[in-house]
Amino acid sequence: MTSSRLTSLQDKVAIVTGAGGGLGREYALILASYGAKVIVNDYGGSLDGKKGTISRAQGVVDEIVAAGGKAVSDGHDVSSKEEVQAMVDGAIKAYGTVHILVNNAGTAGQFSAHDNVNIDSFRRTWEIAALGTILTISTVYPIMEKQNYGRIINTSSDSIYGYGGGGDTGYASSKGAVFATTKDLGRFSEKHGIKINGVLPSAASRMSDLSPIIKRITRTYFETSKVAAFVAALASEECPVSGELFSVGGGRAARTTLATFPGHSNETAPEGYLANFDKVMGNVKDAYVPSGCLDQVSYAIKHATGEDKKHT
Repeated sequence: MTSSRLTSLQDKVAIVTGAGGGLGREYALILASYGAKVIVNDYGGSLDGKKGTISRAQGVVDEIVAAGGKAVSDGHDVSSKEEVQAMVDGAIKAYGTVHILVNNAGTAGQFSAHDNVNIDSFRRTWEIAALGTILTISTVYPIMEKQNYGRIINTSSDSIYGYGGGGDTGYASSKGAVFATTKDLGRFSEKHGIKINGVLPSAASRMSDLSPIIKRITRTYFETSKVAAFVAALASEECPVSGELFSVGGGRAARTTLATFPGHSNETAPEGYLANFDKVMGNVKDAYVPSGCLDQVSYAIKHATGEDKKHT
């Protein structure tokens, strides 16, 4: 089924972080192609989080302008409250407001073992992905709340499902934090006209190229540009949901979420749980997807005690 071309992105002001290459560049380009005015943020950093120059961001701006779009470059670090404020102030100065925020900036960090953690690298990975996400949201939120409109897209990762490859888990755990932030704030923000969602993108990038195995997979099946169309959909006025996360890649977009199971109850000793661990694990056909934290708690009460507290 065909549909008319999306028009609600026209003249919207969008900040895209980490947009000097890879996925961020694709997001900036597609938003600009639909008429958005884009702040292309990228501090030109290395994959282990060391700051570079604004040249990467400016290169994407040059592409947008050459194609007839509107964009300005920004080289601030999203892990610094002061620099995030300066980035948003620059957007206001250039275009008057902010309607869209795409939190794409991230770093892979330096690999370290679980029994010998590189603390500086672990902290830097969290600073950019987890802290950077909440700092940018908190800075644009008052602007969006005042205009009763905003679209925020955060970046989690399929790594939260677990690679099983060992290491300090700095990257996967920071993306787990982004997942939780999106679920929690996305349920809250709708009352202010703001929809917050997230993507777990699969795409060829500098980061995916670090692993020969993942590089082979992403370069074969996950063309970078095939994520951008869905991100643009989440950035549109027509986006129907908030607090949801989506696995996106290879031309596919699918909701991904947490689930629970009926479990096993009424044991008072560890032996009872061990003897019934198959029930604790559950069967896929019995999976239940809670609508939120309170629904999860109500479900747990029901299966632990038999009391249905869902509507109390």
